[in-house]
Amino acid sequence: MMKASPRMVTSWVEDGMLANPEPRKTSAHGSDPRVFSPEQRELFTRLLEARERSPLGRIPQRSLIRVVLYLWLIDDTIVLTPQARRAWRTHARATGQTTAVRRRENVRAIVEQLAHPSATFKQRRAAQLVLEEGERTGRIDLNRLTAVLMELYSPWPVQPGMPRIERALPGPYGPVPVQHHIAMWKARQQTVSLLKQEQVDEAELDRVRAAYRPMWADYQARRPAMATIGAGEFAAYFAEPDTMEGRAIEAVDAFVSTLAGELGLIEAASHAAETARLRLAR
Repeated sequence: MMKASPRMVTSWVEDGMLANPEPRKTSAHGSDPRVFSPEQRELFTRLLEARERSPLGRIPQRSLIRVVLYLWLIDDTIVLTPQARRAWRTHARATGQTTAVRRRENVRAIVEQLAHPSATFKQRRAAQLVLEEGERTGRIDLNRLTAVLMELYSPWPVQPGMPRIERALPGPYGPVPVQHHIAMWKARQQTVSLLKQEQVDEAELDRVRAAYRPMWADYQARRPAMATIGAGEFAAYFAEPDTMEGRAIEAVDAFVSTLAGELGLIEAASHAAETARLRLAR
């Protein structure tokens, strides 16, 4: 196993990969050097082992930080909330940090998922540019985003004196209008921004985790049956990850959505998206 330098350990504590070492007082004349708890020493060993198992030679830190957050989500004894708050900050700062090429590929996939077959190249290109800008800057011009995605989603010209024809995509829980995608994207970006700035305190993180756990457990219990909805056309939505990292990614993403809902950001973003849609429909 690779050696861990003091600088690396300090960095991992700052980033939330490890908790702060605990003070020891064994004499009346002072304290011994701080030490990590047995749980944290075990976590440190496991993270180092996981990093070395990667076929790439080193697992990216963003993957390891999700494992730390996953442990916080499912267990109260290994990763405590002060450490998790720093880990959420590190995770949020890494969110969206990718190359321009990868960003274009990701956005292109989203555009193709949302686009009606009749959408023109111009409509697809306009949506891609707005989405890329939002991913790059973390800022969303809601009116502009609504305009280009409505054109992508429902690309038919508006007839004089007639209401706009708006389509919805089928989903496992019912038809999904374009406003849903816009609201969720905006709410999640706002949530990531709050986590990045450590503006969600420990008490709030604990409160939302307490709400998240039974909801996530209920979903886990129901997902096999949900995969059979209809003729099984939505089975991919409910497929279970077969790796630790996959489970961590899924659980962490679900918590971010839960946090967005608990903070009222999804409701606010949904209202703003609907207001923007109605403004365009006039």
